[in-house]
Amino acid sequence: MRTVARAALSAIVFAVAAFPAKLSLAQPVALSDEEVIARTMAVIDWAMDREGAVGLSVALARGGDVLVEEGAGIADLEFGIPADHETAFRIGSLTKQFTAAAIMKLVEQDKLSLDSDISDYLPTFDKGQREITIRQLLNHTSGVPSYTSQPEFFPKGSPLDLTHDELLEFVKGVSFDFEPGKGWNYSNTGYYLLGMIIEAAGERPYPSYVDEELFEPLGLTRTFYGSERTVIPNRAQGYDFDQATGTYFNDALISMNTPGAAGALTASAGDLVRWTIALTGGRAVEPESYEEMITSTVETGQGSARYGFGLMIDEANGVRRISHTGGIPGFNSILATLPDADVHLAVISNSSALSSGVVVGSIVRALRLSVP
Repeated sequence: MRTVARAALSAIVFAVAAFPAKLSLAQPVALSDEEVIARTMAVIDWAMDREGAVGLSVALARGGDVLVEEGAGIADLEFGIPADHETAFRIGSLTKQFTAAAIMKLVEQDKLSLDSDISDYLPTFDKGQREITIRQLLNHTSGVPSYTSQPEFFPKGSPLDLTHDELLEFVKGVSFDFEPGKGWNYSNTGYYLLGMIIEAAGERPYPSYVDEELFEPLGLTRTFYGSERTVIPNRAQGYDFDQATGTYFNDALISMNTPGAAGALTASAGDLVRWTIALTGGRAVEPESYEEMITSTVETGQGSARYGFGLMIDEANGVRRISHTGGIPGFNSILATLPDADVHLAVISNSSALSSGVVVGSIVRALRLSVP
């Protein structure tokens, strides 16, 4: 593995493209490892010069080798602590692929079935007479409404340190988006419930399960359940930016018990890239399980994008992209695999003003993985 300090490389200006939008991808032009590193680091320098930027965590791997693992900018403005390659950032909904992988581990251990009714594990969840399967929670076809879409769920200034019972009571009175299996709608509630299923089938708390079954075996030493009560060394803080006044603010406080298995993890970009290398390489879950995660997909109504288990799969000009974005107060992130180029890329920002999508899109173009 090679990691390079950003100060050692000069800046190059590249075109900007938001990664979540369609990119016109071409067969990648062969670049040396040194060129890949230099171009990626130049984009990081460019990004940190943008208005409102605070800190970044960026990692890139090609062919299973981590070429770039970098922290840039500031992790904590109040104390002036710089971000480095070990700084842990909140990753929001990137958590979902870890949750999906944990479910697949339990399937491998014959502790649950994807097509089991969730009542087998969540007897107190009020779903009326509907049959909802674990598979439907995984690919957002359950119809269970997302609690984060309910305006009354976020009283101003509340950290919302909820218990499982309190969340179940809240969603009890909310109408389903559609009957199970009859549509698609992104649901944080669904993944929160998957965390409860992991606890029931795995016979331990969700944080313990993912730590013992995923993080530790894979050597992910900078990936954590991001509880605000846990001391996590070198943890970044999240910020909002008022463009009109040029002022930074600490972003809204929210207990990580609220997103839970839908969005509570904290990680470095380097760990995220190591994670996706392990996931795609059959070390996080069995190869058959990963194949299920990316082929048991449904249409999302967003162009060619299809949603699997914690992962979005789409194509541009015949080139596949397997990715997910994450957003949680003060942070935004992307983790992407471009299988045809054998590239894995993770970017996390701790400022609302600096989009991880813009950074990823710029890196993709800089590495000639797309055409202008």
